[in-house]
Amino acid sequence: MKPKFLFSLAGVCVILNGLRAEDITTLDGQTYANVRDVMAKPNGLFFVVGTDDSMKGVTVAYTNLTDTVREEYHCDAYDLGLALARQNQAVDLNKNLAFSLDQLDAARKKAKAEHKLLGFIMTWDSFFVPAHPMGHGSDSALADFYDVFKDSLVLVFVRHENELDKVPAAVKQGFLGPEEGGFAPNMAVVTADGSEFVCEIPYGGKYADGATREQILRQKIAVIKKFLKTHARSK
Repeated sequence: MKPKFLFSLAGVCVILNGLRAEDITTLDGQTYANVRDVMAKPNGLFFVVGTDDSMKGVTVAYTNLTDTVREEYHCDAYDLGLALARQNQAVDLNKNLAFSLDQLDAARKKAKAEHKLLGFIMTWDSFFVPAHPMGHGSDSALADFYDVFKDSLVLVFVRHENELDKVPAAVKQGFLGPEEGGFAPNMAVVTADGSEFVCEIPYGGKYADGATREQILRQKIAVIKKFLKTHARSK
């Protein structure tokens, strides 16, 4: 990773509080006492706990943090993902970057453990080439989706060639719904167990580039956050 790239991401959302200690309680009920050196990273909020031999670093997924904690550090995985995509660094797209449909049980398990939603991305095999996320074309759109959501959602690639009829019903609700848009890639976001539809994120149109897609992604991220907030309240 180039130093310039690291600096750019750091400028987006890295906040330290090494001068004071505080407690952080996660949504699953775990409390970390006297945390320090708190730092926002792409995959979650990092901090240090313990002293001397017991000192260790902990990273908690943003989806496992309360609204209060996330607001205090003014940052979440979606913001970092959008910033990463804007760097327009080439992504070597390959099928190992996400779960496949035949690994769905493992994807569900990971999503549940990390308090994340599932993102099912409709793909064609031809998309898996090196691509820049801010460019035009389906390969660039896939790179864009990957950069933006790889840390906030658990991603599952779905082959357009032969798997569209094998996805859960909630995913079909997105893939076959009015917002699918007629172009791949597009993504259906569902709950961790795959049972409840959250939203459909379209490609953005034949001539869409990264800037156009960012506006769409921001709108859909707002939908995702609203769902998560409402869902958390109902528990």
